[in-house]
Amino acid sequence: MHIKTLVLSAALAVSFVPATGSAQGPIFNGVGAGDLIDFTTWNLYGSASATNSTPGNGFTYSILSLTSPGTGDQAGAAFAPTTVMLDFNQAFTISFDFFMSPGTAAAGDGMTFVLTSDDPNTVNGGFPLVPSGGSDLGYANSGLSASLAFAIDTFHFGDEPVSPSIQILENGSVVPLGYTETGLSDIRDPSYFQWGTELSYTPSGANDFTGTLTGTINQFIGSLSFSVSTTVDGNSLDSTPLYYGFTAGNGLADDGHHVSSAVPVPEPETYAMMLAGLGLLGWRLRRSRA
Repeated sequence: MHIKTLVLSAALAVSFVPATGSAQGPIFNGVGAGDLIDFTTWNLYGSASATNSTPGNGFTYSILSLTSPGTGDQAGAAFAPTTVMLDFNQAFTISFDFFMSPGTAAAGDGMTFVLTSDDPNTVNGGFPLVPSGGSDLGYANSGLSASLAFAIDTFHFGDEPVSPSIQILENGSVVPLGYTETGLSDIRDPSYFQWGTELSYTPSGANDFTGTLTGTINQFIGSLSFSVSTTVDGNSLDSTPLYYGFTAGNGLADDGHHVSSAVPVPEPETYAMMLAGLGLLGWRLRRSRA
């Protein structure tokens, strides 16, 4: 991975943040906070891999690679080792950063973020998830039958939304509930660098566990932004442990699909202040005992 991508990766990776009221689900911190999303602790399937690095530019990175550039016919998935409980009668947002690295072939096929009540470790007849390749984006036909997904699709056939497009999917199908065609010729790094994604859910207000899910991708360098919205039914996902993660497939293409997390490395002065504070605390404790 080149340094340009590493620098651009210094932003929020995955977060569950409430629109109002108390927090729903885990909150992962981004730049300026002390918590790195360590993707090396996630459950990896298929071609997925994860690495951590501190390249000396002031940040520590964790990079999740669902597929790697230069090799085709890959399918990968990664899910967090914990679950989240969501109330679909309350608003929530989910955000993550992604980038796609080009291989040697045409762009394809794409990746998804998934919320599912199906345990990826047992979804395959009691065995772990086997991500599906090509236009299935690692998601369709993988057994994730109770799920919502947000897809970034970079390849299309004649009867599909023109790629690159963003789509909202459900129940293990790649037939979109809603989609937006970006009209771009490409969405991959280095032409478009990294993208920030926010999924925002607004309940219907009828206490029926349905609402509107809006997915937005924003360009980090530049002003491009695209959104898709559609009504979703959260009855099968409400108030039950939900597994969350990512899937991807590249089929006849050979793109890499990546998710990133980063936190700043404390400066030496910061360590000195921390040590001085701990020393002062110890002195006060010793004095109080005396």
